[in-house]
Amino acid sequence: MFYTKLKSIILASTFLLVGAIAAQPTIIAPSDTIFAALDTLNELHSGEISLHWDVLNELDSELILMCTRSFIDTVSPYNYPYVQSLPENPVEGAYEKFCWGPLCYNYGTDASSSTNASLLVNLQSGATDTTFIAYYYPHNVLGTTTLEYCFHPVGDITAGSCHQITYVVTATSEIENEHENLDISSIGTVYPNPIEGTGWLEYYIRTGDVCDLVFRDLAGKEIMRESGLVLSGKVAINSEELTQGLCFCTLEINGIAVRTERFVVVR
Repeated sequence: MFYTKLKSIILASTFLLVGAIAAQPTIIAPSDTIFAALDTLNELHSGEISLHWDVLNELDSELILMCTRSFIDTVSPYNYPYVQSLPENPVEGAYEKFCWGPLCYNYGTDASSSTNASLLVNLQSGATDTTFIAYYYPHNVLGTTTLEYCFHPVGDITAGSCHQITYVVTATSEIENEHENLDISSIGTVYPNPIEGTGWLEYYIRTGDVCDLVFRDLAGKEIMRESGLVLSGKVAINSEELTQGLCFCTLEINGIAVRTERFVVVR
């Protein structure tokens, strides 16, 4: 796992708040979290997840915008800087790309053009741009990835508006079957992700195992623990009991961590 720019949820929220005060671009996103199963994704969509956002100018004046992508959290392995995978040189790792304005940028591009005026998006007052598309390719890597896209004037990301999208990728759409095939105690992915209020986590405890669920913050500090789990079930996660930002839930058997899931808490 790596971070090109680790930004806290507090900072992202500040950007959004400032945007509301200064009438910055409005991002219209139908979903903050995308759930996908590799078996279905590879069969029906060639391994590609795509989503579309609209960007609206509610100012009385024109906006000239570029787009910047940042990594909040990624699965491992992640193919960045992006290296093309060839039959003779296969490269592991999930990857992404995006389209903005008249151009779709190469995989792993951090930002749209800032120097070519024809590649910037000019939004007149009251206009909506519909060109933004984000693509994510799990490339057979399971787990959770959160990306942030900011739409802003050249050279001033704080004058724009930012929004995050989280991709939650599992092996199969049937969580119980996945656990049965593995024949080990395990946990699913936290949903929804990010959590605002109450989230949920499904867990599978193999007969004979006694497990704990341990919740930690980004620094590794234990925040809370569900102990003595001996049956499969689902646990409610109250965001008010956790630290805002990136958190981790680890399944432990006799004090040994067997699986960790990442999720984000917002308020």
